[in-house]
Amino acid sequence: MKKSYYFSELSSAYDAELQDLMSDSEGSPALKVRLMEKRKELKSILPMIEFSPEMVLPVFYDGFSFPNAKAMAAAVLCEPDDGDFPNWNDLSSSVDVASWATPFLDAVLAESAGEMFMVTAACLEFIRKFDTSAPVSEASESESGKSDEEDGDDEGRDLAEAGDDWMAEQGFDSFKS
Repeated sequence: MKKSYYFSELSSAYDAELQDLMSDSEGSPALKVRLMEKRKELKSILPMIEFSPEMVLPVFYDGFSFPNAKAMAAAVLCEPDDGDFPNWNDLSSSVDVASWATPFLDAVLAESAGEMFMVTAACLEFIRKFDTSAPVSEASESESGKSDEEDGDDEGRDLAEAGDDWMAEQGFDSFKS
C-alpha cells in the first residue's frame, strides 16, 4: 500500500507500540488487558495526541470498519501540511466507529487537535488492517538473491562448523566424525 511519509513513519511507530502491548514481561499474552488499561487512561494520555499519537492510538484498536476503502487509500497518501489532508468531518463518512469507541471519539474530538488525531487514527488502523505490502525481509531477498532466513541458516551453519572445529581443537570429538 502506498503511504505518505507521515503515515509511513507513524505506521512503524504504531506497530512498535502494538508489539510492546502484545505481551507482559513474562512473555504471556497481554494485548486485551493492556488495551483496556489504555482505554481507562485516555483522559491522562489525551495530551499526547499532538506529539505522540501512536501512544494514544491503541485506544481505537479494532474500533473502526471501512466501508469506503478507496477514500481511505486516498487519505493515507496525504501529508498533514498539504492542503489535501482530509478533515474528520469529511473522512468520517468513510469510517464506521464501533459503538464501544464512541465515548473515546467524543473525548478526543473535544480536544483542539482531536480532528487531526481522528484522521490519523482511522488511517493508521486502515493501514494496520489492510496493508499487504512486502515486509522488509522480502525486499532484502530481492537484492541479495537470498532471504534473511536463508542468510541466517547459512550463518548458523557456519557458526556451528566453527564451534565444532574449535571443540575438536580442544580435544573433544567432532560432530562430523
